[in-house]
Amino acid sequence: MKSFKIQIIIFYSIFLFGIFSSCEKEQVPNYEFFLIKVDSIQVPENIIANEPFDIIFYGTVGTNGCKQFSDFRTEKQNNDIMIEAWGKFDKNSNICPAVMVYLDGEKLNYLIKEKGNYTFKIKQTDDNYFEKQISVK
Repeated sequence: MKSFKIQIIIFYSIFLFGIFSSCEKEQVPNYEFFLIKVDSIQVPENIIANEPFDIIFYGTVGTNGCKQFSDFRTEKQNNDIMIEAWGKFDKNSNICPAVMVYLDGEKLNYLIKEKGNYTFKIKQTDDNYFEKQISVK
């Protein structure tokens, strides 16, 4: 009777091991991040201090469907507002559709606390900046 129980335990163990070891493991995304070239931005005509507003971005993210917009990174230095648009590419992707991917009006909600003249400096892929000056009332 003992040997029968041991055989069942061994069989059950092998069965479970087979099920769990034969399953295909889901791949965890392995992203490579890259700077996106911004072609243009739109900002409201009237920007008021302490009231949030949207900055709308246009540009090319990439030349295949495996590239996508990730996030905006901002830093304020006096009256210069540095902005970077970042994209991401999953390095585990095997097949990437041949399509153009655009920012297509991606929005960044921003708030400037003090009145004055400011310059948005959007970093480009060639280490230059696309600049736009605004006045905050």
